[in-house]
Amino acid sequence: MKEVLSELEDLFVKAKQTNEFEFILTLINYKSIGAMDSTSNLHEWFDSIEFYKALYNGLEDKEKTRIGCLLYSTFFENSDFYNILGSLCNILMGYRGSSYLYWKTKKLERLLGTGEKIEMVSEKLDDCKKVRILKFFEDNHFQSIRNSFFHSAYSLSDGHYILHDTEAIRIEGLEKGSFESKKFLYPLIENVTSFFDTFRKLYFDSFSSYKEEKVIKGFFPNLTDIFIHGTEKGLRGFTVKNTAQFYGVWVDSMILYDEKNDMWFAKNIQFGHFDIEKIELDEQLTRYEKKDNIHKADAEFFNMVDKVVQRYQRDEMPRIINLLIKFGDKKYDEWTKEQNIFRKNSLPKAILLFYERTILLNLHLDLKEIKKRINEIKPK
Repeated sequence: MKEVLSELEDLFVKAKQTNEFEFILTLINYKSIGAMDSTSNLHEWFDSIEFYKALYNGLEDKEKTRIGCLLYSTFFENSDFYNILGSLCNILMGYRGSSYLYWKTKKLERLLGTGEKIEMVSEKLDDCKKVRILKFFEDNHFQSIRNSFFHSAYSLSDGHYILHDTEAIRIEGLEKGSFESKKFLYPLIENVTSFFDTFRKLYFDSFSSYKEEKVIKGFFPNLTDIFIHGTEKGLRGFTVKNTAQFYGVWVDSMILYDEKNDMWFAKNIQFGHFDIEKIELDEQLTRYEKKDNIHKADAEFFNMVDKVVQRYQRDEMPRIINLLIKFGDKKYDEWTKEQNIFRKNSLPKAILLFYERTILLNLHLDLKEIKKRINEIKPK
């Protein structure tokens, strides 16, 4: 875990060095006027896990296991946690952060599941070469534990956690329907607790590090001076001078913390959901256009596809179709070169995801070659 936590610290440090203004925006995580603990779920997550930790450390046997499962499952749920990880990765890659990366599905009809959020952020972590953080999620996130616990589909007996009506859990290459709490579950809880403690400390230390006023350069939207407001209590916002005119008078834009009313507020800044989504999608499209392949998971990519299709903008649709073909071709090339028959037989499903979506969305291209490939790889 020491190397994982060191890599997490490096993510914070390097993001700040790369683009301090975007780093500050990620810390503030502004969504709307209001107190931190009402406009973000991050602070309740901090407080609740601290509470569960105290209970967990004072209990034994079944009571310890139950609270341990609550702590473990809650750790993987928080959307703002993933937003911040993803935003820090974006900053490292030269893009902007966001408060809405892994909040809900494209149509906002449901919250993303833990596995979905981990899949969404994993491609960014891979792009940033944060392999140890990726390994942390791979080694410690077991969706069957979370699902069985939150759905009361488990029982406890003789020190074992037994799964009911839930997919088996893979431990050391074997599918199991139960495991020993002390030998398997408790070490997982210790790992997520260590990750949580470090993330929480890095987040609050970053806020506290701004002890005085300073001026940095940032894009708003053009490169300009950003006046950062630091106090004894830490970061309290920023001001960008002379950003707009009202009745011939220049005014400043700002996001500030109001000590008296314990709330964050923005002034002379417009937040239009359509504009925010357009900027974020343009950066996502650009990032994937520069990528050689999708290496870890395609969840983020297809979430982007769905958003582009839902918007159906003339400048975005050709780009997403070209990307579908690009990554479909990459996977097809992998299929043609694969010598392992079992691996080769598993690849067509992934290829078809890209090619069949291309045919469905195509606006102008001749798709004879793609249709030929589909017929070639489809099971006979």
